[in-house]
Amino acid sequence: MIFSAAVLSVLLLPVALARPRPDVSNPTVDLESFKTTSNSGPAQALEAAFRNLRSSNSSEVSAAAVVATRNELIESRCDDVIVIFARGTTELGNVGDGVGPAFFDALVALEPGRVIIQGVNDYPADIWGYLGGGSDSGAKDMANSVQRAATQCPTSKIVLSGFSQGAQVTHKAAKLISTALYPKVAAIVLFGDPKNGDAFPGSLNANVKTFCRHGDLICDGLPIPTDAHSHYEDDGPEAAAYVAARV
Repeated sequence: MIFSAAVLSVLLLPVALARPRPDVSNPTVDLESFKTTSNSGPAQALEAAFRNLRSSNSSEVSAAAVVATRNELIESRCDDVIVIFARGTTELGNVGDGVGPAFFDALVALEPGRVIIQGVNDYPADIWGYLGGGSDSGAKDMANSVQRAATQCPTSKIVLSGFSQGAQVTHKAAKLISTALYPKVAAIVLFGDPKNGDAFPGSLNANVKTFCRHGDLICDGLPIPTDAHSHYEDDGPEAAAYVAARV
């Protein structure tokens, strides 16, 4: 979702009042007009809330034990299954240190020796991307990775996946993928999707699994991180089983 002028005006009211009023006649708001050099504005507070939510749910496994950057497709590798994953807002690396790795571990346990992972690059995963409906540069990188996977590994099956803003990025990327590549995409798995309920184009919509927990207001389209948004690691095994049945 691209947040409407009304939603952004409420969310960023203190910033808007302190600056010349932006033109909000167009429902697609220019986020640059809301930015501020202050570190204490509402957007910065929202970004801090995402960070705090992530840190409060850190597992007993040290962050050093989690590989938050995966570039196996770029490293010219191929395998039966290629997972292209977009991390959530404020997460580390290019696949994050929570939901993505938990999903990968569960999938590799079901499909040992058959899976490689590629994170989405050129994607800052910042609060402005989330408020704008997902990073455009990240979506372009994900779509380019699909093209690369299809060319480099023509017999592989592709899985698209993302958490939080990463789910937004996945929706956007799907609109950039050539229809000729749709059959290459075996599954799409989303966690905490702000665009929950939005259909994917064409046959891509036939194999989509979305995990949205009760009480997760992000899934309801509201920019309010709650504790429910911090437990999608627990859905890794079910997500992996969904993918394994299709690859």
